[in-house]
Amino acid sequence: MLKLLLEYSQANLIEHKLFKNNILHKPKCYLEINSVDLLVIQKNYMTIIETKFKTGLHSTIYKNNLVSQIQKYASTHKQADEGIVVSLFKENNDLNILEHKISKFKNITFTNEILELLNSINKNESIISTPVFNLLILWKSYLTDLKILVDNFEAKKLNSLNDNGLKDSLHKLKLKGVFQQYRMHLVKDKVDKLINSEEKIKGKLGNTHGNALLCYEITFDKNDFNFEKYGVQWQNGKFKFFIEVKNNSKKSNIRDVALKEIGRSLHGKFFKKDKLPKNVNRSGKFKSFNIAEAEEFSDLNRLPYKIADCLNYLVDSQKFILELTSQNK
Repeated sequence: MLKLLLEYSQANLIEHKLFKNNILHKPKCYLEINSVDLLVIQKNYMTIIETKFKTGLHSTIYKNNLVSQIQKYASTHKQADEGIVVSLFKENNDLNILEHKISKFKNITFTNEILELLNSINKNESIISTPVFNLLILWKSYLTDLKILVDNFEAKKLNSLNDNGLKDSLHKLKLKGVFQQYRMHLVKDKVDKLINSEEKIKGKLGNTHGNALLCYEITFDKNDFNFEKYGVQWQNGKFKFFIEVKNNSKKSNIRDVALKEIGRSLHGKFFKKDKLPKNVNRSGKFKSFNIAEAEEFSDLNRLPYKIADCLNYLVDSQKFILELTSQNK
Protein backbone atom coordinates (compact mmCIF):
# COMPACT_ATOMS: atom_id res chain seq x y z
CA MET A 1 0.00 0.00 0.00
CA LEU A 2 2.82 2.40 0.77
CA LYS A 3 4.33 1.74 -2.65
CA LEU A 4 0.96 2.55 -4.27
CA LEU A 5 0.67 5.71 -2.20
CA LEU A 6 4.10 7.03 -3.16
CA GLU A 7 3.65 6.28 -6.85
CA TYR A 8 0.15 7.73 -6.90
CA SER A 9 1.28 10.91 -5.12
CA GLN A 10 4.01 11.49 -7.67
CA ALA A 11 1.74 10.78 -10.65
CA ASN A 12 -0.75 13.38 -9.39
CA LEU A 13 1.89 15.91 -8.25
CA ILE A 14 0.84 15.76 -4.61
CA GLU A 15 3.71 17.08 -2.53
CA HIS A 16 4.74 15.52 0.77
CA LYS A 17 7.56 15.71 3.28
CA LEU A 18 8.23 12.04 3.86
CA PHE A 19 11.69 12.28 2.29
CA LYS A 20 14.49 14.76 2.85
CA ASN A 21 14.63 14.98 -0.93
CA ASN A 22 11.25 16.60 -1.68
CA ILE A 23 11.86 17.26 -5.37
CA LEU A 24 9.23 15.27 -7.24
CA HIS A 25 11.42 13.03 -9.34
CA LYS A 26 9.53 9.99 -10.50
CA PRO A 27 10.24 7.37 -7.84
CA LYS A 28 11.10 3.81 -8.71
CA CYS A 29 9.80 1.65 -5.90
CA TYR A 30 11.08 -1.87 -5.32
CA LEU A 31 9.51 -4.28 -2.83
CA GLU A 32 11.57 -6.77 -0.79
CA ILE A 33 15.03 -6.09 -2.18
CA ASN A 34 17.67 -7.81 0.00
CA SER A 35 15.10 -8.06 2.83
CA VAL A 36 14.33 -4.30 2.71
CA ASP A 37 10.56 -3.74 2.68
CA LEU A 38 10.65 -0.85 0.20
CA LEU A 39 13.54 0.67 -1.72
CA VAL A 40 12.78 4.03 -3.36
CA ILE A 41 15.10 5.54 -5.96
CA GLN A 42 14.65 9.10 -7.27
CA LYS A 43 17.37 9.78 -9.87
CA ASN A 44 20.54 9.17 -7.83
CA TYR A 45 18.85 9.40 -4.43
CA MET A 46 18.10 6.13 -2.61
CA THR A 47 15.79 5.72 0.39
CA ILE A 48 15.48 2.58 2.50
CA ILE A 49 12.00 2.20 4.01
CA GLU A 50 11.26 -0.36 6.70
CA THR A 51 7.57 -0.75 7.61
CA LYS A 52 6.49 -2.01 11.03
CA PHE A 53 2.73 -2.27 11.32
CA LYS A 54 2.14 -5.40 13.40
CA THR A 55 5.54 -5.64 15.12
CA GLY A 56 8.44 -3.42 16.12
CA LEU A 57 12.08 -3.34 15.09
CA HIS A 58 14.19 -6.30 16.10
CA SER A 59 17.82 -7.43 16.12
CA THR A 60 19.44 -9.80 13.66
CA ILE A 61 22.77 -11.51 13.03
CA TYR A 62 24.97 -9.80 10.44
CA LYS A 63 28.56 -10.89 9.87
CA ASN A 64 28.50 -12.83 13.15
CA ASN A 65 27.39 -9.78 15.14
CA LEU A 66 24.01 -9.01 16.71
CA VAL A 67 22.85 -5.71 15.20
CA SER A 68 19.57 -3.89 14.63
CA GLN A 69 17.84 -4.83 11.40
CA ILE A 70 18.11 -1.24 10.11
CA GLN A 71 21.87 -1.30 10.73
CA LYS A 72 22.04 -4.45 8.62
CA TYR A 73 19.98 -2.87 5.82
CA ALA A 74 22.16 0.24 5.81
CA SER A 75 25.30 -1.93 5.72
CA THR A 76 24.00 -3.93 2.75
CA HIS A 77 23.02 -0.72 0.90
CA LYS A 78 26.12 1.45 1.21
CA GLN A 79 24.86 3.78 -1.52
CA ALA A 80 21.61 4.62 0.32
CA ASP A 81 21.10 8.31 1.18
CA GLU A 82 18.24 8.08 3.68
CA GLY A 83 16.50 5.60 5.93
CA ILE A 84 12.90 5.71 7.17
CA VAL A 85 11.03 3.50 9.62
CA VAL A 86 7.25 3.64 9.24
CA SER A 87 5.55 2.26 12.34
CA LEU A 88 2.21 2.22 14.12
CA PHE A 89 3.68 3.61 17.34
CA LYS A 90 6.77 5.80 17.57
CA GLU A 91 9.82 3.55 17.80
CA ASN A 92 11.72 3.67 21.10
CA ASN A 93 14.63 1.68 19.68
CA ASP A 94 17.94 3.31 18.87
CA LEU A 95 17.69 4.46 15.24
CA ASN A 96 21.32 5.55 14.93
CA ILE A 97 23.46 3.96 12.21
CA LEU A 98 27.19 3.28 12.42
CA GLU A 99 29.74 3.70 9.63
CA HIS A 100 27.31 5.00 7.01
CA LYS A 101 26.29 8.33 5.51
CA ILE A 102 22.85 7.66 6.99
CA SER A 103 23.58 8.67 10.59
CA LYS A 104 20.06 7.96 11.80
CA PHE A 105 16.82 6.54 10.43
CA LYS A 106 13.83 8.88 10.44
CA ASN A 107 10.70 7.55 12.17
CA ILE A 108 7.20 8.38 10.91
CA THR A 109 3.89 6.72 11.76
CA PHE A 110 0.98 5.37 9.78
CA THR A 111 -1.60 7.34 11.76
CA ASN A 112 0.20 10.68 11.46
CA GLU A 113 2.44 11.39 8.43
CA ILE A 114 1.04 8.62 6.20
CA LEU A 115 -2.55 9.51 7.08
CA GLU A 116 -1.82 13.19 6.37
CA LEU A 117 -0.67 12.30 2.86
CA LEU A 118 -3.78 10.17 2.31
CA ASN A 119 -5.92 13.09 3.45
CA SER A 120 -4.15 15.34 0.92
CA ILE A 121 -5.06 12.93 -1.85
CA ASN A 122 -8.67 12.84 -0.71
CA LYS A 123 -8.92 16.66 -0.71
CA ASN A 124 -7.48 17.05 -4.20
CA GLU A 125 -10.56 17.80 -6.33
CA SER A 126 -8.68 17.39 -9.61
CA ILE A 127 -8.09 13.67 -9.03
CA ILE A 128 -10.33 11.31 -10.98
CA SER A 129 -11.62 8.22 -9.22
CA THR A 130 -9.70 5.10 -10.21
CA PRO A 131 -9.35 1.63 -8.63
CA VAL A 132 -6.05 2.69 -7.02
CA PHE A 133 -7.59 5.92 -5.72
CA ASN A 134 -10.53 4.00 -4.24
CA LEU A 135 -8.16 1.53 -2.57
CA LEU A 136 -6.16 4.38 -1.02
CA ILE A 137 -9.35 5.98 0.29
CA LEU A 138 -10.30 2.69 1.93
CA TRP A 139 -6.87 2.64 3.57
CA LYS A 140 -7.37 6.24 4.71
CA SER A 141 -10.68 5.29 6.33
CA TYR A 142 -9.05 2.37 8.13
CA LEU A 143 -6.14 4.48 9.42
CA THR A 144 -8.52 7.27 10.50
CA ASP A 145 -10.41 4.84 12.73
CA LEU A 146 -7.18 3.25 13.94
CA LYS A 147 -5.75 6.66 14.87
CA ILE A 148 -8.53 7.14 17.43
CA LEU A 149 -7.62 3.82 19.03
CA VAL A 150 -3.87 4.51 18.97
CA ASP A 151 -4.22 8.03 20.42
CA ASN A 152 -6.48 6.83 23.24
CA PHE A 153 -4.12 3.92 23.93
CA GLU A 154 -1.09 6.21 24.19
CA ALA A 155 -2.96 8.62 26.45
CA LYS A 156 -3.56 5.82 29.00
CA LYS A 157 0.21 5.32 29.49
CA LEU A 158 0.55 2.53 32.10
CA ASN A 159 -2.95 2.85 33.53
CA SER A 160 -5.49 0.04 33.25
CA LEU A 161 -6.85 -0.83 29.80
CA ASN A 162 -8.77 -3.89 30.91
CA ASP A 163 -11.44 -3.66 28.26
CA ASN A 164 -12.36 -7.06 26.82
CA GLY A 165 -13.82 -5.38 23.74
CA LEU A 166 -10.49 -3.68 23.05
CA LYS A 167 -8.50 -6.91 23.44
CA ASP A 168 -10.92 -8.84 21.24
CA SER A 169 -10.75 -6.16 18.55
CA LEU A 170 -6.94 -6.12 18.56
CA HIS A 171 -6.87 -9.90 18.35
CA LYS A 172 -9.21 -9.90 15.33
CA LEU A 173 -7.13 -7.20 13.64
CA LYS A 174 -3.95 -9.18 14.43
CA LEU A 175 -2.57 -6.08 16.16
CA LYS A 176 -2.47 -7.33 19.73
CA GLY A 177 1.32 -7.90 19.63
CA VAL A 178 2.26 -4.37 18.58
CA PHE A 179 -0.07 -2.83 21.19
CA GLN A 180 1.43 -5.15 23.83
CA GLN A 181 4.92 -4.12 22.76
CA TYR A 182 4.09 -0.42 23.10
CA ARG A 183 3.10 -1.02 26.74
CA MET A 184 6.24 -3.09 27.30
CA HIS A 185 8.34 -0.25 25.88
CA LEU A 186 6.91 2.06 28.54
CA VAL A 187 7.70 -0.47 31.27
CA LYS A 188 11.22 -1.08 29.94
CA ASP A 189 12.01 2.63 29.83
CA LYS A 190 11.25 2.87 33.56
CA VAL A 191 13.03 -0.36 34.50
CA ASP A 192 16.20 0.74 32.69
CA LYS A 193 16.35 3.82 34.92
CA LEU A 194 15.85 1.79 38.12
CA ILE A 195 18.30 -1.11 37.77
CA ASN A 196 21.63 -0.81 39.55
CA SER A 197 23.85 -2.82 37.17
CA GLU A 198 22.98 -1.79 33.64
CA GLU A 199 26.32 -3.10 32.37
CA LYS A 200 25.45 -6.63 33.61
CA ILE A 201 21.70 -6.67 32.88
CA LYS A 202 20.66 -6.60 29.23
CA GLY A 203 17.04 -5.82 28.36
CA LYS A 204 15.41 -6.47 25.00
CA LEU A 205 11.99 -6.47 23.41
CA GLY A 206 10.86 -9.12 20.96
CA ASN A 207 7.91 -10.88 19.39
CA THR A 208 7.23 -14.59 18.94
CA HIS A 209 4.16 -15.89 17.11
CA GLY A 210 2.56 -12.43 17.25
CA ASN A 211 3.01 -12.06 21.02
CA ALA A 212 5.29 -9.31 22.35
CA LEU A 213 7.86 -10.11 25.03
CA LEU A 214 10.21 -8.25 27.34
CA CYS A 215 13.31 -10.07 28.51
CA TYR A 216 16.13 -9.11 30.87
CA GLU A 217 19.13 -11.41 30.93
CA ILE A 218 22.35 -11.74 32.91
CA THR A 219 25.29 -13.75 31.57
CA PHE A 220 26.73 -16.51 33.75
CA ASP A 221 30.43 -16.63 34.45
CA LYS A 222 32.21 -19.78 33.32
CA ASN A 223 30.61 -22.78 35.08
CA ASP A 224 30.41 -26.58 35.03
CA PHE A 225 26.71 -26.79 34.19
CA ASN A 226 26.47 -25.46 30.66
CA PHE A 227 24.53 -22.44 32.00
CA GLU A 228 24.70 -19.41 29.72
CA LYS A 229 22.12 -16.83 30.85
CA TYR A 230 19.48 -16.24 33.50
CA GLY A 231 16.94 -13.52 34.18
CA VAL A 232 13.27 -12.67 33.82
CA GLN A 233 10.88 -12.70 30.89
CA TRP A 234 7.39 -11.25 30.49
CA GLN A 235 5.07 -12.59 27.80
CA ASN A 236 1.38 -13.53 27.45
CA GLY A 237 0.56 -12.19 30.89
CA LYS A 238 3.16 -14.39 32.61
CA PHE A 239 6.25 -13.14 34.41
CA LYS A 240 8.96 -15.84 34.58
CA PHE A 241 12.37 -16.53 36.02
CA PHE A 242 14.50 -18.45 33.51
CA ILE A 243 17.83 -20.20 33.10
CA GLU A 244 19.16 -20.75 29.58
CA VAL A 245 21.81 -23.31 28.66
CA LYS A 246 24.30 -23.17 25.80
CA ASN A 247 22.96 -26.38 24.28
CA ASN A 248 20.13 -28.64 25.33
CA SER A 249 21.10 -31.96 26.88
CA LYS A 250 20.09 -34.33 29.67
CA LYS A 251 22.53 -32.52 31.90
CA SER A 252 20.44 -29.34 31.57
CA ASN A 253 17.65 -30.87 33.72
CA ILE A 254 19.68 -30.05 36.81
CA ARG A 255 18.36 -26.51 36.39
CA ASP A 256 15.02 -27.44 37.96
CA VAL A 257 16.09 -27.11 41.59
CA ALA A 258 17.57 -23.65 41.03
CA LEU A 259 14.55 -22.55 38.97
CA LYS A 260 12.14 -23.55 41.74
CA GLU A 261 14.22 -22.22 44.61
CA ILE A 262 15.01 -18.83 43.06
CA GLY A 263 11.55 -18.58 41.46
CA ARG A 264 9.81 -19.11 44.81
CA SER A 265 12.15 -16.59 46.43
CA LEU A 266 11.31 -13.96 43.82
CA HIS A 267 7.61 -14.69 44.21
CA GLY A 268 7.78 -14.37 48.00
CA LYS A 269 9.79 -11.17 47.94
CA PHE A 270 8.06 -9.27 45.15
CA PHE A 271 4.79 -10.97 44.06
CA LYS A 272 3.17 -12.43 47.18
CA LYS A 273 -0.37 -11.78 45.95
CA ASP A 274 0.01 -14.01 42.89
CA LYS A 275 -0.73 -17.73 42.94
CA LEU A 276 2.49 -19.74 42.68
CA PRO A 277 2.58 -22.49 40.01
CA LYS A 278 3.80 -25.94 41.09
CA ASN A 279 6.08 -26.94 38.24
CA VAL A 280 8.76 -25.54 35.99
CA ASN A 281 7.82 -24.99 32.35
CA ARG A 282 8.77 -27.34 29.51
CA SER A 283 12.37 -28.27 28.82
CA GLY A 284 14.61 -26.72 26.19
CA LYS A 285 17.59 -24.41 26.01
CA PHE A 286 15.30 -21.86 27.66
CA LYS A 287 13.52 -23.16 30.74
CA SER A 288 11.47 -21.08 33.15
CA PHE A 289 9.38 -20.92 36.30
CA ASN A 290 6.30 -18.67 36.46
CA ILE A 291 6.52 -16.25 39.36
CA ALA A 292 3.65 -13.82 38.69
CA GLU A 293 0.78 -12.80 36.45
CA ALA A 294 1.04 -9.44 34.71
CA GLU A 295 -1.64 -8.91 32.07
CA GLU A 296 -0.31 -6.42 29.53
CA PHE A 297 -3.43 -4.23 29.49
CA SER A 298 -3.89 -4.08 33.29
CA ASP A 299 -2.61 -1.31 35.59
CA LEU A 300 1.17 -1.54 35.15
CA ASN A 301 2.31 1.47 37.17
CA ARG A 302 3.94 -0.66 39.90
CA LEU A 303 5.38 -3.34 37.63
CA PRO A 304 8.61 -1.49 36.61
CA TYR A 305 9.59 -1.19 40.28
CA LYS A 306 8.95 -4.90 40.90
CA ILE A 307 10.93 -5.93 37.83
CA ALA A 308 13.84 -3.66 38.82
CA ASP A 309 13.81 -5.09 42.37
CA CYS A 310 13.88 -8.62 40.92
CA LEU A 311 16.81 -7.79 38.66
CA ASN A 312 18.79 -6.03 41.39
CA TYR A 313 18.29 -9.12 43.54
CA LEU A 314 19.20 -11.53 40.74
CA VAL A 315 22.41 -9.81 39.66
CA ASP A 316 23.94 -10.84 43.00
CA SER A 317 22.41 -14.35 42.97
CA GLN A 318 24.63 -16.06 40.39
CA LYS A 319 26.85 -17.75 42.98
CA PHE A 320 23.81 -18.99 44.90
CA ILE A 321 22.23 -20.42 41.72
CA LEU A 322 25.41 -22.37 40.94
CA GLU A 323 25.71 -23.60 44.52
CA LEU A 324 22.09 -24.87 44.46
CA THR A 325 22.80 -26.68 41.22
CA SER A 326 26.06 -28.19 42.54
CA GLN A 327 24.26 -29.64 45.58
CA ASN A 328 21.70 -31.42 43.40
CA LYS A 329 23.61 -32.57 40.32
